[in-house]
Amino acid sequence: MSLTATQLLALDTNGFLAFESLLEPRSIATLCAVYDQILSHQVAADGDRWLGGVTRQVIRPSKAHPLFEDNPALDTTRAIARAAFDGAEPVFAFDQLLFKPPGHPFETPWHQDMAYTRMPFSPKGYPCRDRQVMQFWIALDPVDAENGCMHFIPGRHREPLLRHYVVRGRDDDEGRLLGIVDPDDVLDLTTAIACPLPAGGATVHFAGTPHYTPANRSVDRPRRAYIINYVHPALIERNMPAPRIDR
Repeated sequence: MSLTATQLLALDTNGFLAFESLLEPRSIATLCAVYDQILSHQVAADGDRWLGGVTRQVIRPSKAHPLFEDNPALDTTRAIARAAFDGAEPVFAFDQLLFKPPGHPFETPWHQDMAYTRMPFSPKGYPCRDRQVMQFWIALDPVDAENGCMHFIPGRHREPLLRHYVVRGRDDDEGRLLGIVDPDDVLDLTTAIACPLPAGGATVHFAGTPHYTPANRSVDRPRRAYIINYVHPALIERNMPAPRIDR
C-alpha cells in the first residue's frame, strides 16, 4: 500500500488523511490479543503508564513483545511514509498504545505533536517540520465520536507551533498531557473533522496538525489505538529536534 497522487495532495493540503482499511481481520485479531495481554499484565511492558495520570498509555510496546517489532501495520505505514517523504526511507521514531475503556471520562485535548519535543513543551512559534514527522493512529476497534475517534483541524500544519501548556501531570514528567492554550480562540473549531473508522482503519497526520480525541462515552465499546511515528531521515542527518528516536 502506498499513496495515490490524490491522497498525497489531500495530506499536503489538510495535514491529515484517513484510511478505511489498513489491516486485514487476521492482523487485527493478532494485534488485539497481544495488546490485551499487555493491558492485563500477562506481558510486562516497561513503558506502561498513565498519560496525564488519566489515560492508559504504553510507550514502545515494540520493546515488550516481538509482534510490535514486526507486523503488517509497520510494513504498510512505512510504505505510506516513504511515499510522503518522496522516496526517502522513513526512520522509526517510536510506537505506543493508547487505551480508553468504555465510560472513560477524559478527553485528550487539542494539541500538536511537535509540542512534545521539548520539556515541558516546545515554545510558541517553534517550527512544525511540515511533512517531516508523521504519526499513524490505527484503530483496533471501531471508533466514532462516541468512543473517542480522532478529530483534526485541516490546513493548520504548515504554520508555527501554537502555545501549549501542561494540562495534567508534572512539568518534568515524560507522561505529561499537553494541550493548546485557549483552543477556542486560536483555532476555528467549526472546521474540525471527525474521522470515524472501522477496526483496521487508520489516520495519519503531521506533527503540526492540531488534533483531539473525546472521552469514551460508550457503555460497552473499548477504544484500542496503536500509534506509530516516523521522521524524515533529513531531520536525523541535520540533528534537528523531533519526536524521540528508538534506535
